[in-house]
Amino acid sequence: ILILSLYCSLCIHLLTDECMSQLTHAQQLAENGDWKHARTLTTETSKTWQSHSLPLYAILHHNEADEVLLSFCAVEEYLKLEEMDEYAAANAALIKQLELLAEVHQPSLMNVL
Repeated sequence: ILILSLYCSLCIHLLTDECMSQLTHAQQLAENGDWKHARTLTTETSKTWQSHSLPLYAILHHNEADEVLLSFCAVEEYLKLEEMDEYAAANAALIKQLELLAEVHQPSLMNVL
């Protein structure tokens, strides 16, 4: 059970790190006025997250995975509207959400207690 738990934790960490990196890059693109590539990268990142939905729903609470999907939808909508302030806030919230999700599922004494 310990090995499986560590493996699941590693998978979540790798996925969230990849998504956070891509979302950060997408925001840099948007800040430079390249909305098209920011949308493309964000959509690809969302698809990456969704492609892992089966293991995510097995590992995470369903509402955790659902909240991330809803956050991706909000970010994508703000990208379509090219609203920098709203997009930046929603994207930052999504990145933080992914960071906290990875943190909660990392093996640590605090999480065990």
